[in-house]
Amino acid sequence: MRRSQDAVGIALSGLCLVHCLALPFVISLGPALVWMEDERIHLALAGLALLVSLNAMRSWPGGMRGIALRGLAITGLALLFFGALAGVSELTERVVTVIGASGLALSHGAAWLTSAGRPAHRH
Repeated sequence: MRRSQDAVGIALSGLCLVHCLALPFVISLGPALVWMEDERIHLALAGLALLVSLNAMRSWPGGMRGIALRGLAITGLALLFFGALAGVSELTERVVTVIGASGLALSHGAAWLTSAGRPAHRH
């Protein structure tokens, strides 16, 4: 279960990256796709990433490694929400979102690798 939560976190971060980086190209393909530019989509993706990440973080390791992983994930989430809510220029929004999504994906990937080879802790 733990690794699947991190896999979903990585996939959501990737979806944020694709949405952010490919959006100008996709919209240029047709005006019918302009709805994808709606900021509510950005906010919904960030909210979903928050829920998945908080759930996944509950099973991440403790100690300094866990603190570092959580710090990276929380920073990534904060940047995703900043990009969605701050009302900054398009370029700044894209840069902040790409950095945030990359950091979040990296934290989930590192947690995934940390859990490899160790049995899941069950109660």
